[in-house]
Amino acid sequence: MKAKILIVEDDPMLALDLRYEVELLGYEVVGLVESADEALVASEENRPDLALMDINIAGSMDGIQTARMLHAADRIPVIFLTSASDGATVARASREELYGYLIKPVKRDELKASIHVALYKAAAGAARESAHNAMAATVGSVPQGVLSVTLDHKVQFMNAAAEQMVGCALLEARGKKIHDVLNLVDSREHALPELNNASDARAIEEFGCLLTSRRGQQIVVDFSATPLSDQSGYRTGFVITLRNAAERLRSQAVEEILDEVHCFDMAPTPMIQLDGNGYIVRINAAMLRESGVESSVIVGRSLTGLSMDPDPRIARDLFNKLLQAGTSFVTTHAGNVH
Repeated sequence: MKAKILIVEDDPMLALDLRYEVELLGYEVVGLVESADEALVASEENRPDLALMDINIAGSMDGIQTARMLHAADRIPVIFLTSASDGATVARASREELYGYLIKPVKRDELKASIHVALYKAAAGAARESAHNAMAATVGSVPQGVLSVTLDHKVQFMNAAAEQMVGCALLEARGKKIHDVLNLVDSREHALPELNNASDARAIEEFGCLLTSRRGQQIVVDFSATPLSDQSGYRTGFVITLRNAAERLRSQAVEEILDEVHCFDMAPTPMIQLDGNGYIVRINAAMLRESGVESSVIVGRSLTGLSMDPDPRIARDLFNKLLQAGTSFVTTHAGNVH
């Protein structure tokens, strides 16, 4: 498929010459226009892949201003054309996203090379931008807070989760020192260590840190800082990750409870668990074997209630077994064995 070229030139003869040369090179000319307004309309209608832009076109805007608008609106690359080679003109053009600069009259070989390079550069830039946008969207959507930090410890990027945790927007945090942005202390309430720029620096990982946001809200987070290096091994910065520790702490608590339940049930010693008011919550398998009584007879009752049961098998035999040496009582509120 032929690349589409828009020519913006207010000299009709030069415009026709350019059209001839461009078509001779195998490209499709989708418009010959003379002003900024015509260029914007032609761009909207034909979506060119490239514009050849005379800097000194007639009208309220010159070619440099028009190129800026074309690139902002439709990301159209522009090769500038001018009969002037003065430093001021070149300097103005170079401040734009420059894809090429040709002095009129344009030579065919130079035109061919400039168009080829500009189209390649534009395609590569579009691919990079697409990849960057995809990565930014991915990082932006993850629930963990992600920050990138420059080598001098200044904030470069924060995703939405990090903005929420820290309590400020990226625009406010960018360029500030990371320790001025993150109000973070470790589990011992000590400030986190400075990021190490040495080539042999390792990742920092701290669990259960306290993060205080700019709005005064506090959450417990797991913190990690991973050094970044380029292909030559030179340190370029750091990636910092903040993970809300609530889910990890909940999972650990559940695992501890399950472990405790397993240990309680499988303990060889007869054991009874009491709540804070002295009522029996559960008994283990060893106690059931020793007593010979179903758990439904015991659970939910107090020791006093058992001692006063009208059934002598409970008030005498079971109660005596409960008071025998070797039977352990565990209180729910304290978690201590008595």
